[in-house]
Amino acid sequence: MTLNDIASALGISRATVSNAFNHPDLLADEMREKILAYCKAHGYYGPDPRARAMRRRDLHEVAVVFHHDLSYALTDPLSIAFLQGVAKELDKRKLALQLIPKMGRRVDWAAAFQTTADALIVHDEVDADLMPQLRALRKPLALVDAFVSDLNGVKIDDWQGAAQAMNYVLSKKPDFVVALCLPMDPIQRQAVMSQSPSADANFVGSARMSGYIHAIIQSGFPISRVSWIEIDDQDPDAAANLALPVIEPLMQQGRIGVAAMTDRMALSTLKALQERGASPLVALIGFDDIPAAEAAGLSTIRQNASLKGELAVQIALDAIGSVVLPVEIVIRST
Repeated sequence: MTLNDIASALGISRATVSNAFNHPDLLADEMREKILAYCKAHGYYGPDPRARAMRRRDLHEVAVVFHHDLSYALTDPLSIAFLQGVAKELDKRKLALQLIPKMGRRVDWAAAFQTTADALIVHDEVDADLMPQLRALRKPLALVDAFVSDLNGVKIDDWQGAAQAMNYVLSKKPDFVVALCLPMDPIQRQAVMSQSPSADANFVGSARMSGYIHAIIQSGFPISRVSWIEIDDQDPDAAANLALPVIEPLMQQGRIGVAAMTDRMALSTLKALQERGASPLVALIGFDDIPAAEAAGLSTIRQNASLKGELAVQIALDAIGSVVLPVEIVIRST
């Protein structure tokens, strides 16, 4: 389908259709919505930005759609490692990087789909309503940490890593377990908690929670003795503010083990407990193995974020197919 096809079907000019995508301020809201609704219904998501780039002879960029804002991307250790991997692979090819971050809590998907970059790496959770647009992209694409059957991508084995982490905690014979979790949609959370087949393990948080629950069930540990605390992924360093009001009362009743879905959540909790002079936990394990985890003696699940970045570029540009990277449990003093 082309702009001319749409213009003919709606009885308007090609320029009017083009303006709906490129200069929406030139159209009345009603007209623009009419055009976009027709296009969406027929699987058309705008002029091909690659063709536009070719006309400009600008074929040197890969765009990364990122799951947090720029401040997070440039300060979070795991994010930095991922982007370093992307940069390493792009440097080999003499290609530039375009970063499309979240604005607040939403990715600017309009910018993502209309980018003039030659390829797109999506490092964010991908909802079902975005599938048609992603499948309709006329440019190389790689997903990161979210697999879709007919779209290539790279991820780690989040489920296996989480199961290993929880098994470690349970091996220390705690009386109570506290799980510090990534945010999740309430419906999805319920599906994961019930181990329903409908639970979507393509999201990092749901895959890790599912791994936790599997380990708990397999061990016979009472699920009623597990406290689940969701931590705002925009501010994982504030995890202690939510974790300590749960952990400290439980310490009066028995031995506590904590599994955190990120190292930053675990380190925040560890630091706060140490500052209060609290009794040590029988186990504390994070996920990621950022440099600060080793410095603090934190047990964790190691992933190779830099390699993940390199592979994301290779998957997008070399069509090497999807890759699942292994994880490794690292036992330290916690």
